[in-house]
Amino acid sequence: MVLCGIYFAISIYIMKKHLIHTLISAMVFWGVYGPSAALSAEDTESFLKIINEIREDPYNYAKGLGYEHDFLIGKGIYPETKEFKPYETDSDLTQAAVDESASMASEALSESTDPPVYRFSASTGGVVSFFNFMSREEAFIIVINYLFKKELDNESFDHILSKDYSSAGIAISAGKVGSGNAWFVAICLRSAELVSEIQMLNLINQLRADPEKIWEYTDRNPAEVWGQNILELIYSEYNPLFFDASLSEYARAYSSYLLNGTYQDPLSDTQTAMERVAHCGYGYEGDAVQESYVQIPSVAGESSPPVDSLFVSLIYNELIAWPTGYVVFLKDFQDVGFSMSFQEDESYNTSELSFVVGKKAPNASTDENADINNEQTVRIYGVLFSDIDGKGLYAPGYELIKQTVKVYDDKMQEIQSAVTDNAGHFFMELPANQQYYFTATIDDVLVSWEGNDGNHLITTDQFVKLTHTPTPDVP
Repeated sequence: MVLCGIYFAISIYIMKKHLIHTLISAMVFWGVYGPSAALSAEDTESFLKIINEIREDPYNYAKGLGYEHDFLIGKGIYPETKEFKPYETDSDLTQAAVDESASMASEALSESTDPPVYRFSASTGGVVSFFNFMSREEAFIIVINYLFKKELDNESFDHILSKDYSSAGIAISAGKVGSGNAWFVAICLRSAELVSEIQMLNLINQLRADPEKIWEYTDRNPAEVWGQNILELIYSEYNPLFFDASLSEYARAYSSYLLNGTYQDPLSDTQTAMERVAHCGYGYEGDAVQESYVQIPSVAGESSPPVDSLFVSLIYNELIAWPTGYVVFLKDFQDVGFSMSFQEDESYNTSELSFVVGKKAPNASTDENADINNEQTVRIYGVLFSDIDGKGLYAPGYELIKQTVKVYDDKMQEIQSAVTDNAGHFFMELPANQQYYFTATIDDVLVSWEGNDGNHLITTDQFVKLTHTPTPDVP
């Protein structure tokens, strides 16, 4: 029998000291695996397969761990639950996991100061210490089972059963806890969507919420904008567009098609757009989709333009194309997928913005982790940011990430909360025709919905902007 101790934390690992370990176990341990032993590609795939077995059939895996049918049904896990797509291996994530696992073993943990690249990113894992020999495989299964049980018991599908992530990297390092031996398991996860893609969507929805401010994003004045016979565009009302993972996956496939002239299986140019979308992500339950793309040239030799620059170019293209439009001023569509690609050439570079918008029945559930689907709900597209330049407008780089936003009813009872992603975006679905108050606490300062005092009746999908005013630097 293997005697072991196991300790877990998410992102931050706490090393506890064991005082009783045998010298023989240490000799056997280090005789088999060195402290810097790395997983082969085959090992990585075999470990990832264990996670994917859970994602593909969580009900039966949980039953194997001793969970009862009624308990699992109560957590939303049914025998037919097959809604979690398998994670894919990512070499960059694998390297990140190697670094984190090694840092855990050396107790030299440090957080990266680099801005996040993907919309969602996380790390988890655990430390398994033991008295006698234990293989890496045994240690990994102990960690995975613990994490899975934790998600079931807390009904919080943060990692193993999350829909936020698409790719994973895994690493296991050998080390010591006190005088004993241990395996240090690190798992790094990321979404398919880039931060820049959600930043663009933040900008689009901010302008849709207040189209009269269109000139504040350009170098033109109001008279020049108004002079283009687009008063209908400026004075129309637009509901927010909600991110949809399936549409986003199809937008990436559509972008690749524009570049290479062909789709990869199972997609085909003989299919309709709706048929192609059905093969992407978790499937889009809509009535229609529409594809569009914008090519934005830039000087050869330069890097990809920043998101705010691309957004300004997109606006100019929208004004030229009006009343057809691409995405910013489209009506009757509720959901969107977006992909950005950058092509370098000897003569000039090109940024390609690919959009796929979807139309569905009013107030139907969205892909953004919604679990309510009836005609009495509204969706909230929210942005939390720091107003660094004092203009009152969100801009890429201003977002406040991984912050909790709370919503209260008219009796000031908290009814829901959400955490912002790496682009400062949060999503909620709420009962319609009620008054709401949105708030977050940043640096001990309460931030509320601009212009909302809690008496705002929300009857339809709504864009909510929470603006934090930073404290001025004292000379």
